[in-house]
Amino acid sequence: MTLKKRFNLAILALFIPVMLFLYIVMVISLQNNIYQSAVSSLQKLSVEAQIYTINYVEREQKDTPEVTLQNGAPLIASYLSKRMGLRVQLLSPHNRMWADTERAALPYVNQDMEQAVQGNKAYMIQKASPSPMMLFSSPLYVGGKVIGVIRFLHPLEDEALLLQRMNGTFVIACLLILIAAIVVANRFAASLSRPIEQLRDMAKKIAGGSYGSRIGLHDYEEIRQLAQSFHAMADAIELHMEQLSREKDKQRDFLDRVTHELKTPLTAIMGYANLIPRLHAEQDIQTSLRHISVESERLLTLVEELLSQSKYGDSPFSVSPTICDIASIAVEAVFVVKPRLEKYRITVIDKLHSIKIVADPDKTKQILLNLLDNTIKYSDATRITFQQQTTDDAVILTISDDGIGISTELLEHFALAPEDTKLSSHSGNGFGLLICRQLMRQQGGEMELRAIEGEGTSVKLRFCTPTALETISMHENEK
Repeated sequence: MTLKKRFNLAILALFIPVMLFLYIVMVISLQNNIYQSAVSSLQKLSVEAQIYTINYVEREQKDTPEVTLQNGAPLIASYLSKRMGLRVQLLSPHNRMWADTERAALPYVNQDMEQAVQGNKAYMIQKASPSPMMLFSSPLYVGGKVIGVIRFLHPLEDEALLLQRMNGTFVIACLLILIAAIVVANRFAASLSRPIEQLRDMAKKIAGGSYGSRIGLHDYEEIRQLAQSFHAMADAIELHMEQLSREKDKQRDFLDRVTHELKTPLTAIMGYANLIPRLHAEQDIQTSLRHISVESERLLTLVEELLSQSKYGDSPFSVSPTICDIASIAVEAVFVVKPRLEKYRITVIDKLHSIKIVADPDKTKQILLNLLDNTIKYSDATRITFQQQTTDDAVILTISDDGIGISTELLEHFALAPEDTKLSSHSGNGFGLLICRQLMRQQGGEMELRAIEGEGTSVKLRFCTPTALETISMHENEK
């Protein structure tokens, strides 16, 4: 049942008993007042009738007072009836009818007569058709003795008509008040249900994910406070959802980055393992086995570090730059993927020479392996060229191929995208390129990606030199 229907039923349940009670009280009070007014009028007439009758008996008395009254009863009753406009009866103390100005079927012995015989004025209302009849009896005294009873019979036609009109007026008034109450109740119920419906719609929107939904309710203080609570709840849910989304992104980022972290030693192990069957010299085989052992130990150490750092919430992607040889790192990276290069008939042109740089050897090797892996998988290249350029403060390593290149849209996205954004393409998500860029920046270097679609790709890695690092330290000390 809706709030509006329940409210209307509550109004009716309250209104009907109250109006019925008021009707009963009004009818009883009005009827008593009307009948009391008639009694007062008959009371005055009875005094006049008593005086006239007693004077008549005393004036015409020739026998006992009771016999005199009995003989003159028709005359007295007729006179009083014409004078007062009422039906008059004269009765003996033993309830015998001496005179009656009208002949009608009316019981003679009633309670009012019994009271009058005992010396008290009394009246009663007897139901009759078409209107009630008031019977008013008064005793007649002579010498302190009741010699008879005079009774007035007054039909309450005007009083009954007045009561009927008052009943009709009250019923009409009740109907009008009821209609007005229903209209007011409907409007009030609507003013209550409207904000509740708005809150319900807002709850549905929040359940559907629209946490920014807001409603302005100012009709009632309680509803306004409830709306504010809904807004606070929506803000809290939105905040929690954003936190969950961030945590989900962090988890996804963690898995992607861990995958790339583990990829370097695994790629090296697989490369050396695939290379061993093709080697003939015992020294080359031992060298490959040594590399496999070293990379396996590095893989185990990396897994332990990742588990420990993940447990305590630390970042597992820190770098430790040292002074290393870029040429030897590049040679190791090419050596790891050599079987795959031979499989896809990709020629590597190495124009590097030994030079010291400031970098993390493992992370730099990971960068080179990721770039070589992308070239092998997605570029359709036949040639990869390693070149280097030396300046006063940097060494620029350029890795270029003659493959299909990268679209302009993807290049722009790479240049503007945050580091935790994935680059979608038809052949790969490009997430490794962003990790490589982040690793280069953490080492104090830069990564630049250039490509012409259909002509090839060029990646420039800029590393700091030990000399540049010393110069920076000197400037900082001078400051």
